[in-house]
Amino acid sequence: MTCCDKHTEKAFYPSTARMRQPQIPVPEVFQSKGLIDTTKIPSPAMSRMGWALRTLLVSDNTSCLKDRKVGGKFIRKCAPGTELVEWLLNLSPIVHTRTQAAGMWQALLEEGVLCHVAKEQPFKDKCFLYRFKSDEDGTAGSASTSDDVNHANEHIREALPALLHRGPDATLRMILRKPSHERTQEELELVYEELLHIAALSHLSTSIKRELASIIVFEAHAHAGTVLFNQGDEGRSWYILLKGSVDVVIHGKGTVATLKEGDDFGKLALINDAPRAATIVLKENNCLLLRVDKEHFNRILRDVEANTLRLQEHGKDVLILERVAKQRGYSAFKYTVMSGTPQKMLEHLLETRLGGQAGPNDPFLDDFLLTHIVFMPTPLLIDELAANFHADADIDLRQASEEDQEYFLTSKRRVVQFIQRWVLAVRHAVFDDPLAVEFIEELATDVEAEPALQEEASIIHHVLTQLSRYQEDRQMNATQKWKLPPNGQPICLFSGNTHSKTVIRPDDDIIFRVYCADHTYCTLRFPMATTAEVIKACAADKLQIARLPEDLLLVEVKSSGERVVFKDNDVSLPTALSLNGRIFVSPKDHLDALTPLPEQELPTDAPDVDFEALSTKDVAYHMTLFDWDLFWAVHEYELLYHTFGRHHFNKLVVLSTGASFAQDAH
Repeated sequence: MTCCDKHTEKAFYPSTARMRQPQIPVPEVFQSKGLIDTTKIPSPAMSRMGWALRTLLVSDNTSCLKDRKVGGKFIRKCAPGTELVEWLLNLSPIVHTRTQAAGMWQALLEEGVLCHVAKEQPFKDKCFLYRFKSDEDGTAGSASTSDDVNHANEHIREALPALLHRGPDATLRMILRKPSHERTQEELELVYEELLHIAALSHLSTSIKRELASIIVFEAHAHAGTVLFNQGDEGRSWYILLKGSVDVVIHGKGTVATLKEGDDFGKLALINDAPRAATIVLKENNCLLLRVDKEHFNRILRDVEANTLRLQEHGKDVLILERVAKQRGYSAFKYTVMSGTPQKMLEHLLETRLGGQAGPNDPFLDDFLLTHIVFMPTPLLIDELAANFHADADIDLRQASEEDQEYFLTSKRRVVQFIQRWVLAVRHAVFDDPLAVEFIEELATDVEAEPALQEEASIIHHVLTQLSRYQEDRQMNATQKWKLPPNGQPICLFSGNTHSKTVIRPDDDIIFRVYCADHTYCTLRFPMATTAEVIKACAADKLQIARLPEDLLLVEVKSSGERVVFKDNDVSLPTALSLNGRIFVSPKDHLDALTPLPEQELPTDAPDVDFEALSTKDVAYHMTLFDWDLFWAVHEYELLYHTFGRHHFNKLVVLSTGASFAQDAH
């Protein structure tokens, strides 16, 4: 997983040397540290340059390269940094400043051609002693001949400009290896100038960049295949790739992206305090990176980072997260998902919202569960959950590392927890889907076979118990029949408990009336899923309205006189009526003649209670209960069906209570 800046990458070169020169061959690193020190085997170009400089120094009897006694020990052919700088200034007119000369010597030291006598210092324009590596290990050979000197002079004229341009980079890397407290003000200014040219930091303010200059660290790795961090690891650093490339590897997917110069990664785990979402593997040798550790990231960047994070796979955005204002009682997550591919949103949810990782008020999980049918139909969701649960299907666990085994086990736990939350969020809709039921039953078998998933086995057993009770209840209430009496409230026929909440199903029959303009009516009986077109034709036939179907309308007439025309493909009309509404059939040219029934305008019977005698508290209480019954009678998916159109889902969900309405999304 990667968080990439959208701006164009600029090469990482010091402001004193902006010409695009070939990059320095990166020295081999000490694997224990992962940081560049000096190479054991310098590159041929730098070795040749070191030979030429030493040849000229040795041939000059007045040069600074001399045998010296240091701390009681005799050191051959060494020189202080100040004198080496002065000698290089006098050697060629292209070297103008002491800073340039010191950078050139630092490039040689970094490459392993030059070394500090006491092995303690990078190159400094001070009285620290340095000597060539060939003198230290005794491989310098015999005295130089005149031909050697001529060849050295010729090589210096040709190759010294390249060394000059390598110097600033070497100096910068030397500064970035220093602890923060050792960086001088001049060095901090140099680092700051460099940060201005890094695309991944372009959105940050000047003050933030100046703070980063004191803490950002240079890191280099020599060998392709080196793992920078593993999926599931604790997030400890944010990285910016300066040179080379890395692969982003996710369990079960393999390499999903390749990051190149200018890309940054590792930010999301620091922001959300979540485990690493992917493994980062070096794709090529000699990768250079900048690193900001978590402590400094939290102090400097966490609250000032970009509002939008983009995660990419195969060069395309797969998840976009946006920072949200932290509110009282809100979850610890400061970034919320704004858009993404269904698979990546599910993956992000499983990794960051299950297993106790989310706060109690974090909305993303519930939002996903209640709306996934819009963008991720249940069959696709089940396929992805199965893939996550069986991520180890093609792997020999006996040969897998302990970290991989723990990852696969965690993936299984999260899938089971997702199923539990799914059933809780959408109630019986999961149990109505044969594919979902089959998946849950198969999952239960697999979970029970895993000794390490005892807690999850208990969870899935509870889900199966709920499923069994639901199926028994559905079988008991199969082919229910309903009646819509004059007061407009559906009543379940042949049911002893009129107060229990009962599901109205698409194949349930309902008995209701359809009126015409003269207030005569016919009584019809149809399944809930019957369309308005069928009801209209049948009612017109029974009421002997001699018109073609296309000349007729099916209408709801409200007690206020308002008329609402049903569309031909609307379904579940009896339960879609407003309070005290009635269904009428009418020719189109007689629509204005439709009037409410007398019983709609005034109550036919006096109320049993004196309404004015009730306290406002009692009235509010009963109104709240009634409103809650209405709310409970609406399934979570009905709003989605109504908003996006039932034809997109091919579903009909209607819930009812014994004493209130149930409205279908028509």
